[in-house]
Amino acid sequence: MWKTLQNQVSSSGKAAVTSRRERLRERQRGTDVWLGVHEELSQVLCLWGRAQSRDFAEPKKQPGFGQPFCASDVFWLIQSAPEMEYTWHWLDDSGQWIEYGEQHPDHCSATVTSALLEKEFLADCKGSVVFTAGSQKYVLSFEDMVQTNLSYGTQRTVVRLPKFLHSECEKDRRHNITLSHFVCPPEWDKSALPDIGFELVKLSNTSCEYGKIKRLFEKTMEGYCIDQLQRIQNPTLWQVFQWQKEQMEKLNKSKSVDERLLFHGTNPSHVSAICEQNFDWRICGTHGTVYGKGSYFARDAIYSHQYCSSQNGRYRMFVAQVLVGDFVQGNKTYLRPPPRPDNKNRLYDSCVDDPTNPSIFVVFEKHQIYPAYILDYSFHTRCMIL
Repeated sequence: MWKTLQNQVSSSGKAAVTSRRERLRERQRGTDVWLGVHEELSQVLCLWGRAQSRDFAEPKKQPGFGQPFCASDVFWLIQSAPEMEYTWHWLDDSGQWIEYGEQHPDHCSATVTSALLEKEFLADCKGSVVFTAGSQKYVLSFEDMVQTNLSYGTQRTVVRLPKFLHSECEKDRRHNITLSHFVCPPEWDKSALPDIGFELVKLSNTSCEYGKIKRLFEKTMEGYCIDQLQRIQNPTLWQVFQWQKEQMEKLNKSKSVDERLLFHGTNPSHVSAICEQNFDWRICGTHGTVYGKGSYFARDAIYSHQYCSSQNGRYRMFVAQVLVGDFVQGNKTYLRPPPRPDNKNRLYDSCVDDPTNPSIFVVFEKHQIYPAYILDYSFHTRCMIL
């Protein structure tokens, strides 16, 4: 992560960094120094964002001179700052940092505050705190900088920020500074990256990307053909999906996570909401609950076709990137995957119809899903390429 961060912020060159460090040395060690560099630090922290936020509390060493500005500089500057006040925040589904204990229109207020968390953190930086928000109970791990829902196992990234840096990060987020550094998949259309929400990009039927989806679709959809394939470009959902993948890889001891392209049929009225907010397991009754109460995805398009509604002979389904990870036999009573036999504190990643040859996958955590494509199709007598 630090290497990536360093590559992103080192374009100013060694000379500029050296000069900046010298100016900092020359100025007095009062508060004005930190206010003078807060803009640069806040941009680094906004770039840094959700990944590896726990390292913010673990400075490695004072940086040397003549080196590119990197995350270790943040550690040195912040740890050297006089009487700095910190705030604590968690990352919600929309990519917004929510401060603990503060009122928010979309979230229940936590029973802990930044001040309380800071006190506990200073007492034991590798400890944890249990708290509630609404009817849900959570544990926040200082060592991992992650909060976990004790009922569902849902995890959220946590960050500890100097107060003035957080205010700058919020301004930057509103003005799309973080998006300017967003790393999207290479095949995405860079001219169609929205500030918020999503854009649909029609794919050429001669592209490799189109061909890959077409082959998957035609394996089980004899007699049907694709009328149009659109890529869903939602930067917020993509970043959360990538973060989830990184967390699963860490738990998997850096081994790759099983990721698959799967189909999902739904009512046309749900399409826009899914593109905007991702799949919601709370409406899973549409697909039944025989393998658990989660979002259902299929290896075979013909299965998902059962849940697609015809509009003048045309149908629409999703193709999603799904982190199925380590899966287990599903059960209609499951509200989440069962724990692993070798570690009761760690759940399986998903449930399936048949662990030896799975064709149906049930996912309970929406961060494991990215809605990648909208596929419009029809029976061959009506086929035409739009």
